[in-house]
Amino acid sequence: MDDRAVNQNSEATGKFSIGNWPTPEMLQAANRARAKAFRDMTRDMILALVKWTKASMASHPIPKSPRVTASSDTLRVAPKR
Repeated sequence: MDDRAVNQNSEATGKFSIGNWPTPEMLQAANRARAKAFRDMTRDMILALVKWTKASMASHPIPKSPRVTASSDTLRVAPKR
């Protein structure tokens, strides 16, 4: 029985080599590359949104409200009775 258990374990460990797993440095490099790609994509999307907003505002200008002067549009309050 002991020989059988040893043989089963040796076959199981032989399926996956230690060399197949990424090193911590490889994982860290992959995470940094992923973060850089996400940062670049986000920056490009924000710049595109700003350009679109500027172009949209230029093609449809917002009308300016007339200036209110104190002499012409003064609010008058009636005295209490």
